[in-house]
Amino acid sequence: TEDEMAEQMEADETWQAEPVLEAYSVMFNCSRLEDESIRKALSLVIDREQLTAMAGITAQPAEGLVPPGVPEDNADLDFRACGGSLLDNDPESYADRCQDAVDLMQNAGYDRGSDLSAELGALEYLYVDQGSNKTVAMALCGMWGYYLGVNVTPRAVTPAELASAMRSGNYTLAGMSVSAVCSDAECFLMDWTTGNRDNFLHYENSAYDTLMSIIAGAEDGSARMGCLHDAEDLLLEIDCAISPLYTVGTAWKLRDTYLGAIRDPRGWFDFRGVYPKPVTVQ
Repeated sequence: TEDEMAEQMEADETWQAEPVLEAYSVMFNCSRLEDESIRKALSLVIDREQLTAMAGITAQPAEGLVPPGVPEDNADLDFRACGGSLLDNDPESYADRCQDAVDLMQNAGYDRGSDLSAELGALEYLYVDQGSNKTVAMALCGMWGYYLGVNVTPRAVTPAELASAMRSGNYTLAGMSVSAVCSDAECFLMDWTTGNRDNFLHYENSAYDTLMSIIAGAEDGSARMGCLHDAEDLLLEIDCAISPLYTVGTAWKLRDTYLGAIRDPRGWFDFRGVYPKPVTVQ
């Protein structure tokens, strides 16, 4: 639980939660928000440090779509550490990022106070009201309104309603955890190719499609990893089709009288090897 992890952190300053293979993200519907300048501006004014403080004891500001804990080609290396941060979360540069966002909006033809909804319709941010999602949604919409003058209404929906809206493209902005069933960067990036049924971003870029095709057939590990980093950069930095907010961690423990439980990088547990701890007779 959160309380138990907080106690562990207080008792041991070096203790860290195990990374979870997901990144809670703002999903942009690229078929509606077609101008990448607008998507970039909306992303730039996000204060991830503030949102992370709302998201729980293990939350960390996202540095990319692929979270920590996913290996590079060499299992001893971490994909996120090797790729570095694609998102600037430095509080000292936040004011500059907000000004850059305002400039991007103006260059796209939207001065502060311009009615963006006149062209795009009423703007809503869909989210599932679980955990801290409501608090994060309210804060996000507040940032967009305060710094850019863009009015976005947060709206809670059920998981089924969110999935339906995203699959059909009947949304503009939404919050969703992007996860993977395998501890490999490709699993976080492969859904966003043109025509993929799970491409909830409705993102289309032939260069991205080419990179993912090369990755799927690559035999050289180093070349594959290079293309994966390029693909993530194209998706986030250049086209800003998605804006990751934060990643989270977890922790678990086995009763002191047992040994042998295994948790793999996907977060799945294997109890087949569990056995009672031998009793030491003195």
